[in-house]
Amino acid sequence: MLMSDSDRARNIKALAERSIYVENVLIHSFVAKLSSVVWSRNPEDALQVFYAEVGDSGFDVVLGFLSQVRYVQLKQAHDEKEGWGRYSVRLSFSDLPGSCVVLRLYSLCSLVLASFRFLGSTPDVSMPDMTGLRVIKSPGRRNLAGEQKSRAQYRDVPIRRFRDRMSAEG
Repeated sequence: MLMSDSDRARNIKALAERSIYVENVLIHSFVAKLSSVVWSRNPEDALQVFYAEVGDSGFDVVLGFLSQVRYVQLKQAHDEKEGWGRYSVRLSFSDLPGSCVVLRLYSLCSLVLASFRFLGSTPDVSMPDMTGLRVIKSPGRRNLAGEQKSRAQYRDVPIRRFRDRMSAEG
């Protein structure tokens, strides 16, 4: 759906002003989509969903299915976004077995999820090593010399390290 420049500007402004609302809509859409896939394969199986109460561990949600557990960090980008080439990941999170990052791509005009990108490994293995990636600079925080402070426990992960666009089914 094509958007006018004024609609695009209005929606981008709303994203900034209502970021918590958008984040919650996208989390629930993601869980609903995954639950639908699990249900369609076998309604006897259940997707277990646990939300992180505090976000300092690096994951937003924990998903359990049969004997598999995933610690999931959720990122998002809308279809009008430019320059979405890097995402920050906490090193201690990336060491957890079953940790992964899911980038949710969605429509700016409707908040409907379009596709996903995945960074991780199998549920019993931690994410690929990230220690060699670029250390993140803290936006807005500066030392006495005016230089941005580093966030030593976070790495910038280039989008090329994510698996290409995929659906909730696979």
